[in-house]
Amino acid sequence: MVLRGSVYSNTLNMETGLSVITPNDYGQTNRYRVCYVLHGLCGGNGDYSNYTMLPYFAYDKDILFLCPEVQRSFYTDTDYGMAYFSFITEELPHLAKLVFNISAKREETAVVGGSMGGYGALKCALTHPEIFGACAAFAPAPLYLNEWLQKGRESGETEFPDLYGIFGKQLLSSDKDDLPSLLRAFSPDAPKPVLSITVGKDDPFLADCRRFRQELQSLAFPASYQEIDGGHDFYSFNAALRQFIEEWK
Repeated sequence: MVLRGSVYSNTLNMETGLSVITPNDYGQTNRYRVCYVLHGLCGGNGDYSNYTMLPYFAYDKDILFLCPEVQRSFYTDTDYGMAYFSFITEELPHLAKLVFNISAKREETAVVGGSMGGYGALKCALTHPEIFGACAAFAPAPLYLNEWLQKGRESGETEFPDLYGIFGKQLLSSDKDDLPSLLRAFSPDAPKPVLSITVGKDDPFLADCRRFRQELQSLAFPASYQEIDGGHDFYSFNAALRQFIEEWK
């Protein structure tokens, strides 16, 4: 069942969109696993119910899917006050546990997404491994945020004006928003999330994904990595999403 609506966020001080996809027998068991599904830069909370087979994949699974709306925020607490990352990682999980019949266990909580949503999913899992026990990123971008912003500073322009509102006029970010920095700073005492990265062989971010895989390997950070046929589109994201759902135990 697909439910579409909105939720009022105290963190954002406004309503924001939220789609919920439940298994067919929702309500008949004690606690469901929960998976947060993060949309891409040009999308919204209805993308995965509109453009993938997620409602069908969820039909007979013991998983509740939450698809929040974060605009073009790159899942970041922006420089000018919109704390989207705090909303996704703090307020929304709290609200979800109050409203829905879901598990509070990290091993039964996942976060997934494609493109900007893949970046957001990895950022959530690496920053809050105590919440998210599993993470699947489909062609995540930007994997190298600090380098990307540095190019914008050096050239004096960026193809995404949104970035000025997120990171300020100087396009300065901190290591808490940069995935390689989060990997290197990951506490050896923290539980490691189960990471999965999938990218199409014709995806423009293939080279970055291969480079990031080497980062993971150099740090002995366990993760699965797969290259599949396809490009940067929902055809590929759908295939990767289905595989994650089938394999997540």
